[in-house]
Amino acid sequence: MSSDYETSSRRTFLKTSAMAALGASAAASGQARAAQAAGKRPFVTGVKGKKLVGCYASVQEILEEPKYMDALQEQLGVNAIICHTGIKMPEWLKDMNPLKGKGWMGMSPAKDDDDSQLVNAIGEVHRRGMDFWLYYTGHHYGQLYRPVCAETFEGVPFSELPPIPYSLCQSLITVCFNKPSVADWNLTAYTYGAQNYDVDAVYVTHFRYANPSFFTNLFGCACEHCQDVAANMGYDFPAMKKACLNLEHNLKKLDKAKIQLAATTGFTFSDFIQLLADDSAVIDWLCFRAGAVGMRLREIHNSIHQATADRAQFISDTHNPTLSLYVGHNYADLMNGASDGLMPLAWLDWQHTSAVAAWANLLCTWVPGLDEETAITAALKFFGWDELPIPRKKIAELHIGINAQAHSDAEFYQFFNKKATLAMWTHEMERLAMMNTKGVPAFPIIKGHQWTEKISRELMDRCMSLGHTGYILQRTDLFIDKEKL
Repeated sequence: MSSDYETSSRRTFLKTSAMAALGASAAASGQARAAQAAGKRPFVTGVKGKKLVGCYASVQEILEEPKYMDALQEQLGVNAIICHTGIKMPEWLKDMNPLKGKGWMGMSPAKDDDDSQLVNAIGEVHRRGMDFWLYYTGHHYGQLYRPVCAETFEGVPFSELPPIPYSLCQSLITVCFNKPSVADWNLTAYTYGAQNYDVDAVYVTHFRYANPSFFTNLFGCACEHCQDVAANMGYDFPAMKKACLNLEHNLKKLDKAKIQLAATTGFTFSDFIQLLADDSAVIDWLCFRAGAVGMRLREIHNSIHQATADRAQFISDTHNPTLSLYVGHNYADLMNGASDGLMPLAWLDWQHTSAVAAWANLLCTWVPGLDEETAITAALKFFGWDELPIPRKKIAELHIGINAQAHSDAEFYQFFNKKATLAMWTHEMERLAMMNTKGVPAFPIIKGHQWTEKISRELMDRCMSLGHTGYILQRTDLFIDKEKL
């Protein structure tokens, strides 16, 4: 059977199944509209003027730990729960799985087709007057099935790229966003969950490329499907390929004097591009890459809103404003219909400092005689973090493991919490406030376990003083001792 026929069949099947599911959800959507008209739902998600305090929780916590749920509401003001568990899938949806039995991407089937715990958890959250966000897990499954794995300009799958020291996120191997089987699955699986469960939002994490500490993953996906999408979007793919390959080549030809000058004068991203790239095609590449991801997010967003008559929203988390473009997220896209909220993540080691350590080490590897302090300073200035109280004498002072297995979160925060945690997350929340030109609901992550309670509470206050909608708590160990409930 030809690939053209398979693609056509998938698209026809998607259209048919989606329309059928849309019809089946009409009654539920009508009920949802009536509830909204009565002012009952949603309680907070997307409701103007209401502070949103979200928290990740399991089905077990929701159903079996009522005292903990009480504490979330009474002590922390939580009014939205983010919960991940399997959903009941019909066989036709399972058959669309782009990983072909090697695993599941985004959402997995409920064990034994039993979704009763999920249904009960949704009911309990709503009984408590809180919103329920159904949690999907995005795109970092490329290592499971090679045919859908993102690949470089040279056709190398991301899963086969050489390891990069200090790149903690190199294990996050992206599935291509533009292969038809992937795009069809995403559109259908996300919409199906929103239609068939009484949720207030569908939330997704990891719908992106990996952190730029994984430097070589910046130069993909460049498969034939991505080339076709680039052409349809008006980009010159051969020019982007040539410029990006030359950028890598020119980076490795930098001399010590230029890096020292960059560290002294403060070269920014655009400065480096002008110095090293042939033309604007490198910037075009990053914009295309993010534009394609934004297009896929917008397709899911629009499908969910249409299929549920706006009962359910669609929210993607993202990286901090400084690094978002490098993971394929453009805040302009997120504010223009790709997501109903702005939700930057706060892994200050894995998603922030790891990029500094990895890039500084790459510079030292490429440039003979370059010292680590100069390399770190250049990387910090590149990201606009030079004014932050981050160590810069030695890469070891950053306390980033040589790889994920060697990294210790506890060791990192033992040092980072002394000065840098408060400064860095304040810096990124300020940038978020500045970039949010359309007043999209914004709720940054607040760490409830790796920071300190004092830092976390101060950042909660700073978040609200900057005009953000609220915040999302990632664990609550610092605030609530379950053993004492």
